[in-house]
This record gives sequence, C-alpha cells and structure tokens, in this order.
Amino acid sequence: MENHHFNSMQAVVSAADVNERRLDKHRPVARALRGGSAAGADEVLVLAHGQVALWEQGRLCSQDYIDAWKELLQHPQRAAEILEERSSHAAALRQNSPFVASVRKFQALANAA
Repeated sequence: MENHHFNSMQAVVSAADVNERRLDKHRPVARALRGGSAAGADEVLVLAHGQVALWEQGRLCSQDYIDAWKELLQHPQRAAEILEERSSHAAALRQNSPFVASVRKFQALANAA
C-alpha cells in the first residue's frame, strides 16, 4: 500500500497557484471595467449584478461577500483594482467572484484567437 503524506508546503504552493490563476483569469475583466462601455464594461456589470442577485435570492454566498460585491459593482474602477490586487481580501473576493460568466467569455475569445 502506498503511503501518502500531506505536505503543508505543497498545500501552500497549491493555494498560491490557485490564487495566481484566479488573478490571471480576472485581468481581462479588470481591463474591461477600466475601459468603460467600449470594452464591454456594461455587459460585464450586468452579468455580475445578476450573479450577486442570484446569490442573495438563493442565499448561496455569505452576506459579507454579497454586500462587498454590491458596493464594488457601484464603482467599476475600484472593482477593477480589487480584481488585480494581491491582498488576502482581494484573493477572497476573487474566490467568490460574480464575474465567472465574463471570465469564461474572455477565455473563449482568447482561445478562439
């Protein structure tokens, strides 16, 4: 029988890798938010507001995240900053991101190019 040992350093690296991937995936969303309507910010915001509403209606997410994203979505430039920030608060917000649909859209566009 194979002996599997949990290595806490591997978990830390793995968590850091996951966070880095989330940060990379949200960069196109941040660019869109900074670019305004011409960059698709309106669509990104509509999708994000819809996601937050679903979380709230279904109680699918902590109220703290719902409240944080509701506030940030009122200030797209600040939301863009959070999406690219390296703080633990920003990492937690990206983990509970209302931008999943937009991330997927931007990934599909990048893959098609």
